[in-house]
Amino acid sequence: EIAASIEANLRPWADYGSILELRTNSNGQENCVGLSDPQLTARMIESYYEAIQQSGLIVPLTPSTCPSFVYTAMHGVGYPFAKRVFDVFGLPPFQSVLSQQDSDPSFPTVPFPNPEEKGALDIAKSYAEEEGADIVFANDPDADRLAVAEYDKFSKSWTTFTGDQIGALLGCWLWEKVGKSSDKVRTIRCWFFYLR
Repeated sequence: EIAASIEANLRPWADYGSILELRTNSNGQENCVGLSDPQLTARMIESYYEAIQQSGLIVPLTPSTCPSFVYTAMHGVGYPFAKRVFDVFGLPPFQSVLSQQDSDPSFPTVPFPNPEEKGALDIAKSYAEEEGADIVFANDPDADRLAVAEYDKFSKSWTTFTGDQIGALLGCWLWEKVGKSSDKVRTIRCWFFYLR
């Protein structure tokens, strides 16, 4: 039954490519207008940034304590969103890997556009070393995954964090910046074990 339904629906019900091209042309450079209501999509995006600004997560940074960043969109849609988030958080602008900044479904500079795959961050890491940057951020093409790598200038080596490590670091940061002072959080004991 499922296979028959798939076979019966191999042809798209609408010419989505033409619809997307029409909407992209009528909305300028904005390539994330979606196939639904472009105004609703724009309002949702604005609401997202407003929620960040009102979240209490923005903390003042001094330029001397802020690391320098390189970002790669890995030929996807993440660049304008990452740029805006950096602005909202008051972070200094990142350096973008220009050869991977714009959307390109052929992914010409990576064998597989998953930032967690071995070698996928090589161009960004190399660029970061040239620019003297400390941190590489990378999104996959639809910007729903994040990879982070940190350069150690003393050992001249990179540490690429796993998803679990990124989650633990973000959780610790949230606890330090928000959780400890919140009257909505109940303190519990928690231990982390690192097993080799």
